[in-house]
Amino acid sequence: MRVADACLSLTLACAAALCGCAASGDDAATWAITGATLMDGTAHVPVDNAVVLVKSGRIAALGSAAEVAIPNDAKRINGRGRFVFPLFLEQPLKADGPADLILCDTNPARDPDYMKKTSGRMEKGRWTQFPN
Repeated sequence: MRVADACLSLTLACAAALCGCAASGDDAATWAITGATLMDGTAHVPVDNAVVLVKSGRIAALGSAAEVAIPNDAKRINGRGRFVFPLFLEQPLKADGPADLILCDTNPARDPDYMKKTSGRMEKGRWTQFPN
């Protein structure tokens, strides 16, 4: 891992921890982040109108809204107009992987100030909503 990647990952984790925002739900909850642009941390093309489905702290499914079925009991997080990407750069988002991600109001690849525009984060399946 490059030093720059490690520093950015540490910065993201520290900023989220220092935010002082309340976490909601329990670790066993089912969550569905809907409508966001998915940037999974790989070389894959970003997916518009994506769904990231999280069950018991793991990513159960991710992809376009047409591909991912959302269970009725899922707690929904509206990601429309936002970007979802990995919390840790060395850990891309993938099915059956840990649910460690950030929901951001701007494209992190194009806005160096994106941390100030973070809507929330999920770590090990626990959602934390940040004030906008």
